[in-house]
Amino acid sequence: MSRLPTENEMEKEIKEIAKEEKKKKKFITVKKKEAEKKIPENETPEEKEKREKAEKEKEEEKKKKAEAKKKAKPKDMKQATKRLLRYLKDFKGLLILVCIFVVLTTVTSFAASLAMMPVINTIAETVVADNPDISAALAYVSKWLIIMAAGFVISSSLNLIYTRIMLYVSSKTLANMRRDLFNHLQTLPLNFFDGRKTGEIMSRFTNDISRVSDLVSNTLPTLINSTISAVLTVGFMVITSWKLTLTITVAVVLMFTTVIVITKKCSPLFKQQQKAIGEVNGYIEEYIRGIKNVKLFCHEERTKEGFSELNENYRKIGVKANIIGGFMGPLMSMITRVNYAIVVILGAKVVMSGGMDIGTLTVYLDKSKSYGTPIAQIASCYSTLVSAMAGAERVFEIIDTPSETDEGKVTLVRLVRNAFGEEEESEKEGAFAWKVPTDDGSKYVPLKGDIRVDDITFSYVEGTEVLKNVSVDAQSGTKVAFVGSTGAGKTTITNLINRFYEIDKGAIIYDGIDIKDIRKDDLRRSMAMVLQDTRLFAGTIADNIRYGKLDATDEEVIEAAKIANAHSFIERLPDGYETEIRSDGNNISMGQAQLINIARAAIAKAPVLILDEATSSVDTRTERLIEVAMDSIMQERTVFVIAHRLSTVRNSEKIIVLEKGEIIEEGDHQSLIDLGGKYYQLYTGAFEMK
Repeated sequence: MSRLPTENEMEKEIKEIAKEEKKKKKFITVKKKEAEKKIPENETPEEKEKREKAEKEKEEEKKKKAEAKKKAKPKDMKQATKRLLRYLKDFKGLLILVCIFVVLTTVTSFAASLAMMPVINTIAETVVADNPDISAALAYVSKWLIIMAAGFVISSSLNLIYTRIMLYVSSKTLANMRRDLFNHLQTLPLNFFDGRKTGEIMSRFTNDISRVSDLVSNTLPTLINSTISAVLTVGFMVITSWKLTLTITVAVVLMFTTVIVITKKCSPLFKQQQKAIGEVNGYIEEYIRGIKNVKLFCHEERTKEGFSELNENYRKIGVKANIIGGFMGPLMSMITRVNYAIVVILGAKVVMSGGMDIGTLTVYLDKSKSYGTPIAQIASCYSTLVSAMAGAERVFEIIDTPSETDEGKVTLVRLVRNAFGEEEESEKEGAFAWKVPTDDGSKYVPLKGDIRVDDITFSYVEGTEVLKNVSVDAQSGTKVAFVGSTGAGKTTITNLINRFYEIDKGAIIYDGIDIKDIRKDDLRRSMAMVLQDTRLFAGTIADNIRYGKLDATDEEVIEAAKIANAHSFIERLPDGYETEIRSDGNNISMGQAQLINIARAAIAKAPVLILDEATSSVDTRTERLIEVAMDSIMQERTVFVIAHRLSTVRNSEKIIVLEKGEIIEEGDHQSLIDLGGKYYQLYTGAFEMK
């Protein structure tokens, strides 16, 4: 007869079986994943491309989610909080007052609600009494009703006061943050903006600061209010009846569980809904902007079909998300009402057994309705707090970015001659000169505009040279042109002359002074620049021209416009020089906008003029008019011209041909044509400049 296994042996055997089952399940899961990843047999190139594209999109989506999750949380919550508190320290007295008012508001409101107990009890006793004293009962009830009303009035008044105070504190704090952020942006070097999208920087001013605004104006008072309310409510309910409170707690836990489950189901769907509406809006914007092309190629029907497909997709996702999300309200309502009914029944039994009076039960039932509300608000406040701190941290990240360094000591001043020699003049009169500090004081060097680029090498990214051993000598009154393919380094040279970037090796000498020794503001004030990008600002045409010289008179504005051949078209506008330009500048043509840009450079009357594809946005006739006008302001000025149209550089005294960051040819137009090299090929069209 075989021996029966002992209890320990059976337990051990069961564990072994469970272990084997777990291994099998794990093996099956791995195999399933491998099967999903397994490349199908006889896969066509199109199928392979489609599969790889889907895998790539999936990986990118994962990365985006991970980045979004990372951005939603601050890296250093403690440090971000300290930084935010520095902005709030100026309002320390007001914030202490708000805290006192919030406490008084909550306590007063809670105390006023307790006044219902004697009112209800007195009414109940009067109703069941054999010979009730109605007048005494009314007097007693009236007294408590007045106390209750006074409590609610005081609570509401204090609430109104601290809300107004917090709105003031919030608006001032955010105004200071925006001011610091914007002011600091003006001090940052160009390479900071090169590596960031405009929308990313703008989001710091909008989304991130809005989160901080919600935190200061709403979340902080709500957090204090909810915490005190939760403590008072829970304390009152536990003291009154811990058994009934336990029943309510079970319901509240059930409610929170319901919220968590439904939120998990809804969250991905609502994200899909946001993505879908983004696609719909993007489609609408794209085709409204391109409506001329749609009509030109008769794609109206195809466009409508594309919109219908996106719109239907959005509708389906929206319906599904809202159906699941719609369960939350009814379920929460059902749990609340069932719980309320249970508490009423149990509470009635307690009252009938003499364990509680009816007034206390009435107030208890009122509190039971909002039992979970302050706790939910505290949880909500925490998520808002984390989000706001992440936003604040992103703002501080830019504010903490090191400003553009400027170690220049040489400044630009005006000199006037009198009987005592040369003296500095703070007014408009006088010739510009460089004030160079010396051991004995300072000396003055006349501002001429002589620029020598001496064997410079430069890299935007370390290890990748954009310019290699470039040397250019430009005397005052000389017109120097840079030509070459895109990326050859033409614009980079002018950016280095302005000290938008610092050179790696070599030097740039301006009137015998290394530009590293000249203060950047003064260096740039001695130059005027017209860029290919026709950037105008919201305001009048006169304001935009005056941007080159803020104290320019109306006569100077008109003179500059005439030099740039912009006067005639400005005069034809309904409001002339007072015509308002929209922020996007789309109420004038691109060519007209560039003429205004050129007038802005002309009014500055700087000794150095840089034209970076300045005539690329105008027609050939206007280009010729600009060339003639520019000849008059180029006298005794150093001019650097960058142009793809070689017709605009023919009259340059010196033409520099660049290729891959190196000078390959140098000379005037005729000498380079005679040379028969790269410039000759570009000019005759034998080689197309890209």
